[in-house]
Amino acid sequence: MTAANYRLEHSLPRWPWLTGIGLLTIVTGWVVAVQPIIGLAVIAASLLIAGIVLIRHWPISRVGVALVGCAVFTAIFGPNLALPQASGVFAFRIIIVVLGLGTLAYLLLGESLKFPRSIGIPVVLLLLMTAWAVMSLAWATNLGAGIRWSSFFVMMVGLVIAMPIAFTTRRRVIRLLILLGIVFGCVTLVALIEVNFGIRLPTSRFAGVGKVSSFAATSVFGNENNFATYLTLTLPYLFCLGLIFRERRVRIIGGVLTAADLIALLFTGSKDNLIAMALVFLTVLIFLATDPRQRTRFLGLILIGIVALLVIIPSLNGTGLLPLPQRAVTKFSFTALQQEIASGQGSGAARTSLLKDGIGFVGDSGGIGVGAGNAETYVLNLPDFPGVSNLHDWWLEVTVNLGLVGLSLYVAFYGFLLTRAMRIARRAADPLIRYLSLAGTAALVGLVIGSLGPSTMIAFSPMWVTFGLILTTIAIADRAQRTGGRLQ
Repeated sequence: MTAANYRLEHSLPRWPWLTGIGLLTIVTGWVVAVQPIIGLAVIAASLLIAGIVLIRHWPISRVGVALVGCAVFTAIFGPNLALPQASGVFAFRIIIVVLGLGTLAYLLLGESLKFPRSIGIPVVLLLLMTAWAVMSLAWATNLGAGIRWSSFFVMMVGLVIAMPIAFTTRRRVIRLLILLGIVFGCVTLVALIEVNFGIRLPTSRFAGVGKVSSFAATSVFGNENNFATYLTLTLPYLFCLGLIFRERRVRIIGGVLTAADLIALLFTGSKDNLIAMALVFLTVLIFLATDPRQRTRFLGLILIGIVALLVIIPSLNGTGLLPLPQRAVTKFSFTALQQEIASGQGSGAARTSLLKDGIGFVGDSGGIGVGAGNAETYVLNLPDFPGVSNLHDWWLEVTVNLGLVGLSLYVAFYGFLLTRAMRIARRAADPLIRYLSLAGTAALVGLVIGSLGPSTMIAFSPMWVTFGLILTTIAIADRAQRTGGRLQ
């Protein structure tokens, strides 16, 4: 008898396992229907056990990389992956805490992490911002709001730092990009269903509102402005595929995804991100125009821009190949915005008021800020409440909460990422690194205006994932330079 025959004859039949899984599924489904919390606990325990069985032979470093990948994925979906009975407990928060505790245990066991020296400065700046945020709790009026804001900041900073530590090789970086591509596909699919069928996720602010009452797509982000900023940050990573890589398949994928991104952006009605989108294209256009080696790509991008304008401009007027609903046309109207500001009513007036009040808060605090997470508390206590408590401006949010010290640290962090990414885009020999750095540069430029859209960005994961991706780019560029210019 051969060894193969021996294994076959002495292996357990499959039917008991399949039967057991089927019975477990039926029982679990019944428990979820009768006792949701217990049922969900059973499912969570089953998944945990299955995961441990699957990865029990993996080295710890590989488990860490997988956890960081899961954190990136679940961060973007946010509260859509929350427990039904506990909306504040969702997958990302669980994973990031597990990742943090696991890292601490790993270090206590005497192991060490390979930290890329090239990202030392921006990481120190982030840690200083974190320390300052915690210190600001000493003068915060609303301590609970301050702790909540600071907790979000710590979790997001942890994700940003974990990405360049985990994704260090060419294979890992490409897998990360594929993962982000899958996320984009899921996000735009949800938006497509919203626009065409009016079916929305429970987390959408338009959930339960008919298609006739609201045109805007919110996808997995709860509101249209957050979705629009996500599309702005993603856009350069899509259309730069066709500019950097020569493979026809990659160019086709990049072109199709870019078109999907732009169409989805039109159905958000976000004026801020419409301007940010133009800045993204302009940034890449200037980059190509100032590089003699990129003249052909420069002409190609101009052609793409002309085609995009021929489609977008008529749409903004409610005509053309992609006519927008009248409500979207009105929302994109800058004339309407001016009228709102002049009349002191509407979104434009509220944002103007928030800007003035926010600057006043900083001045009254002596420049140190009102304390982490306390900007909303101060707005709510205004005698002339503007109607919304969120500042709707990330730059202003950082300044009001953390003062001029926090703003200086953030500007230094942002400036380091921008200048380093620009330099790498010029000098990198590896197409993958050149692609990531050019797209990252354009994303950062778009973020200047795009960050004015969401009501708050402290927990807006696409921004933090973009920061982590740019730090990863800086780290792998340094690694490639030490190995002949190409990332291994």
